[in-house]
Amino acid sequence: MRTIFCRNFEYDARQSEIERLFAKYGRVDRVDMKAGFAFIHMDDECDAEDAIRGLDNLEYGRHRRRLCVEWAKQGDNTLRRREVDRKNTANTKPAKTLFVINFDPINTRVEDLETHFEPYGKLIRVHIRKNFAFVEYETQEEAT
Repeated sequence: MRTIFCRNFEYDARQSEIERLFAKYGRVDRVDMKAGFAFIHMDDECDAEDAIRGLDNLEYGRHRRRLCVEWAKQGDNTLRRREVDRKNTANTKPAKTLFVINFDPINTRVEDLETHFEPYGKLIRVHIRKNFAFVEYETQEEAT
């Protein structure tokens, strides 16, 4: 079984849609889906390779976003390094800035995030970058 990484589909895409899309190339064992990306597990490596060739750069969904479809990275130490880095920062003091994910980057505006986070304290700034944002409060207590 081989795993494919697919990103850049719309955030409201359904797992069944992604599974159907890949099933055109062969048997899909399972789909592990997150907001805007998924890991697709296919039974046959040749079918998975055909799916990558056929679906990479395909315009997909209502907004015709170009899919990025590639082999999932297996065996590299990226995840392990991130876990070590996270453990090393576990003893640091909390910050005044929040890192925000899992929102629709196409339809979410700075004002939307301000409206959502203002009830918890005075905001200094809100900055959206691609599919994540930083929300900075005046004090650390407001951010935690």
